[in-house]
Amino acid sequence: MLCYATPNKMHASKHAIKRSKRGTLVDRGANGGALGNDAKVIFKHSKTADVTCIDNHELNALPMVDATAKTIADKGPVVLILWNCACHGLNRTLHLAGQIEWCQNKACDTSMKVGGRQVIRTVDGHCIPINIIRGLPCMHMEPNAAKEFNTLPHVVLTQGGEWDPTVLDHMLTDDDDWVSKAKRDEDQEHDSPFDNRGEHKHREAVRPGVSIDNPAGPPSEDPDNIEVNLHSGDIKVNFHADDATREVHQAHQEVSNLNKIFVYEGECMPDDEVATVEEEEDETKEDLLANAPPAETKSKPIDHSKFRRQFIHVPIEKIKRTFAATTQNAASVAHGPKANQTLKSPNPALNIRRRKEAAATDSPFADVPAVDAPGCASAQMFIGRSSLLTDCCGFCSVSEFPNTLLDNIRERGAMDTLMSDHANCEMSARVKDILLSLMIGHWKSEPHCQHQNFAEHRWGHVKANLEWLVSFLDVDPDCWLLALNCACSVMNLTAEKILG
Repeated sequence: MLCYATPNKMHASKHAIKRSKRGTLVDRGANGGALGNDAKVIFKHSKTADVTCIDNHELNALPMVDATAKTIADKGPVVLILWNCACHGLNRTLHLAGQIEWCQNKACDTSMKVGGRQVIRTVDGHCIPINIIRGLPCMHMEPNAAKEFNTLPHVVLTQGGEWDPTVLDHMLTDDDDWVSKAKRDEDQEHDSPFDNRGEHKHREAVRPGVSIDNPAGPPSEDPDNIEVNLHSGDIKVNFHADDATREVHQAHQEVSNLNKIFVYEGECMPDDEVATVEEEEDETKEDLLANAPPAETKSKPIDHSKFRRQFIHVPIEKIKRTFAATTQNAASVAHGPKANQTLKSPNPALNIRRRKEAAATDSPFADVPAVDAPGCASAQMFIGRSSLLTDCCGFCSVSEFPNTLLDNIRERGAMDTLMSDHANCEMSARVKDILLSLMIGHWKSEPHCQHQNFAEHRWGHVKANLEWLVSFLDVDPDCWLLALNCACSVMNLTAEKILG
C-alpha cells in the first residue's frame, strides 16, 4: 500500500485531498475487502477475520458483514452490494480488485495516461468510474438511504459465500505456452433483449391506420355472416395523425405500464438525508520499511459457544454438527429494514410470476377498425389451457405480436408453454428471444392443421357468444373489439362444466 519513494524517505498516502474526492480504494495489494465508514452494514455474519496491515500491524476479530453503498455509474446512481467484507468501521473502504473480478466484473484500474480505462465494468452492463489519485485507484462511494435502496438499481460487486483468495492463484510462468494464453480478446458489449426496466428492446411501433390483409380472404357480401361482416353497407373510416382518440389510447397504454421503474437519471449524485462523513485530517506516516507486507485477511473459525444460548445450551459439538448440516442460505440474502428490500436476479425469468399452465393463442380479424383502438382491425387472443381464462388485445399490424405477448405476460404471468399455429409472426426471432429469456416452451401445430391449436376450439364458443351479443344489442360494426372484450370477461366469470 506504499505510494512513492524519495531518496531519503518512504511515504504512505498523505491524505492531502479531501475525502469526498478520494473515495474508496480499489487495491490489488490485499487479498480481501475491508469495510470502512462509507457504507451501510445490512447483515453481520457469525464469522470474524484478522487483517494484517503495513508494518505487520494486525486488526483482530473483525466481523464479516454484508453492506450496501451508493455510487455513480454511466446510467445514473446505483446501489452497490458488497458481500463478505471485514468491517473495520473507520476511514474509507478497501476493495479487492481480484474479489470484484471473481464476480465476473472487470476492474480496469490502469490510468488513462498509460492507456488504461479507469472503470469497473459490471456483469450487467454498468460502468463505474475510477479516479487515480497519487497513483492509487479510488472509487466514489457513500452510504445509501433506505429510499435509495428501494428505487435505485442494484449492482452486485462481490460474490456471496465465503471468500477464499487462493481461487485466484495461477502460476503462469510454469506454462511454456504462456505467451499465447496471456493474450485477450477485445471486450464484448453486454447485449440483452431486455432493457434496465424489463421492457423488450425491439417492440414493434404501433402504426394506426395501416390496413391488414385478412388471411380468410375478402369480406363476405352475405349480411348474415356476422363473423366477417357484422353489418351490411359501406363504412368509411378516416384516421388523422392528430386523432384525439388515438392520443388518449396511447396515453392510457403509457400510464398502465406497471413495469416501468422511475429512478433518478441525472449526471450527478442526488441530495439525500444521509449525513456526510466527516473529513479526515491530513496525516503522514514516515519511515516505512521498503518491503512492508501487503494487507492480508485471514478467516477465523466460528465461535460456536456464542450460540449456546439460542440452542438452549446444548453441547457445543451438537451446535457444530447443526451448522455443518444446514445450508444457512438466509444469511446470504442482502436485505434492508423491510421484508421487501431484497435483491433481484438479473435473469428476467426469475423476476416475473409464473402462470403455471400453457396458453394457446390465435388472431381473429375484422372488416373495420375498432372504435376504441384506432387502427386496430384484428385482435390477439390468449387462452389458458387449464383455466380457460381468455384475454384479447387489439393490434394494428401482425408484427406487433411480441408486444401483445409481453402485455399478456405482464398481466397474467409467464405461461409454461405457448401454443400457436404456424403463423410467421408467432415464430419470429423477437418471439424466440422473449420465450428463451423467460424460459417458456413453444408448441406449434402442423402446417395447414390449425384445428390442432386449442385456441381454435375455444374461439368457436367465444364467437357464438360474440355474434349473439352483437345481434341482440344491434351495435355498430366498429364496436367489435368492445363486444369481444365484454364476451371474454363474462365467460371468464362464468362456470364451465369442463372445469368441474
